[in-house]
Amino acid sequence: MVGETGFDSPVSQQLTTLPFTLEKVVDCLSAMQVIQQKKIDLIIASDQLPDATTLEFIQQVGRQNPMPALVIASPDACVEDAVAAIHAGASDFIAGNITLKRLTTLLEQQPVETPEGPIAASDASRSLLAMARQVASTDTTVLITGNSGTGKEVLAHFIHQHSPRKAQTFIAINCAAIPENLLEAELFGYVKGAFTGAYTSRPGKFELANEGTLFLDEIGEIAGSLQAKLLRVLQEREVERIGSHQSIRLNIRIIAATNQDLARQVNEGTFREDLFYRLNVFPLHCMPLRERREDILPLARHFLARTGRCLQFSPSAEQALLNHDWPGNARELENVVQRALVLTTGNTIQPEALMLPANGTQSTTTTSSPIRSNKLHKRNRTLEQEHIIDTLLQHKGHRTRTAETLGITTRTLRNKLADIRRQGIDIEALIAQSKTSDEHRYQGE
Repeated sequence: MVGETGFDSPVSQQLTTLPFTLEKVVDCLSAMQVIQQKKIDLIIASDQLPDATTLEFIQQVGRQNPMPALVIASPDACVEDAVAAIHAGASDFIAGNITLKRLTTLLEQQPVETPEGPIAASDASRSLLAMARQVASTDTTVLITGNSGTGKEVLAHFIHQHSPRKAQTFIAINCAAIPENLLEAELFGYVKGAFTGAYTSRPGKFELANEGTLFLDEIGEIAGSLQAKLLRVLQEREVERIGSHQSIRLNIRIIAATNQDLARQVNEGTFREDLFYRLNVFPLHCMPLRERREDILPLARHFLARTGRCLQFSPSAEQALLNHDWPGNARELENVVQRALVLTTGNTIQPEALMLPANGTQSTTTTSSPIRSNKLHKRNRTLEQEHIIDTLLQHKGHRTRTAETLGITTRTLRNKLADIRRQGIDIEALIAQSKTSDEHRYQGE
């Protein structure tokens, strides 16, 4: 807690009943000293500090990496003050005195990590983070499994940030998003003249992540021809650039992730058994959102707060969020929140702005006619993929512009393109064909 105005006097004495450690200071200078010396998850600050304005304090806190969640409390604030604070980077703004009940609610909404880390309100998520913290202190290789959108990369970042390597580089590479003929060069690097187009030497991801952490996302998509080379690097802890015979020693932490069943792939002969056991030293599993429903509302509020708009969910909207099965997990939830922001004009998000299926629609359809439901899902998925491909071709294969047009993140686009590739669609060939057609049309004109 920072400042004195805005807090009920009995609160400090009653805080001993809560399972949290409290630091209480009276001004901005003291607060920054504490923040720099200790790990702070949540800051609740008065808007009447003796040595800084509210916006100045928010800016100073915002320079911290990672930034703690920051709530501004004001006994007599106006809407303009709240909007300004949220836009400056505050997580929330509370008008009126902070009572013990309101404080408890705030702490429960930020139970484990800052807004840049995992949100863990459910017992399953708390247990997962506890194991992640334990393995983070070692150099043990970690394999994170789970459905798409469950937060595997967020968990990988969490492990890195809680490891002795946290001051070093964290490098992530999506093995499914890079064509097979380019992935080897991306991973291992190459020397000048190693192949056509290699005009200069270039380090690979292993070199760039040396002394730090390398995150291999979608490791189950890596081609068989590359698996043996990857295994050698993991065993020998050294890498050779393509076209070079000079070995580069590695001091590196490996975290891999997949949404596939690697054990099944081993049995089917599509994934090397020795590579699987080399990666699966310490397995962690991210459960789907429907199996940890206590995380839904904290995640939704987190995504909402991150937009900088001073909005809240109505009780009926929160119930709609809880009723949905979230096949796309946290990624789908984030997209729903972004969509709701577009459709909401007031200060409260209503259920219709979420555009979720009506209560019971999903379960009723699945129970009464699973064949029809599967066909409908497949048709909707096909239409979505056609729209993605059309947009990608319009932008000549430019991923960032395509994602912006679609209203999704580039990471979401990469995952969707990977799904399309798995169905046998050669996206790069379509892009090349489209460019050729445009050139011919231009020449004809």
